[in-house]
Amino acid sequence: MYVIPFSMGPLGSPLAKIGIQLTDSEYVVSSMRIMTRVGKKVMDILGDGHFVRCLHSVGYPLGPGREDVPWPCNPENLIVSHFPATDEIISFGSGYGGNSLLGKKCFALRIASTIARREGWLAEHML
Repeated sequence: MYVIPFSMGPLGSPLAKIGIQLTDSEYVVSSMRIMTRVGKKVMDILGDGHFVRCLHSVGYPLGPGREDVPWPCNPENLIVSHFPATDEIISFGSGYGGNSLLGKKCFALRIASTIARREGWLAEHML
């Protein structure tokens, strides 16, 4: 598993929101590094503060006798759940970016909408 502390917005900005994603996907690690600000500086800024909890697994554990595949996933057991009351996201079985890069669509639009309502601002998502 990989731990990805990330910031949606400039580090230290009062407008930035922080998340921490756990994942078993190297693709997710690489992509989140490209699309968000990640690393120790995010943890330093976070301290004991609030963050969105993001948990992802492609749902394809490797074990004895199981062959690695180029794009691991588990479409028969796919689930993506948002918990806006607790600012949590869980994704299992998908390697698709919208379902695995949880800082993007899941956090940036869906969870951010409820955070915005609580804090009095507007979340919008542009393609």
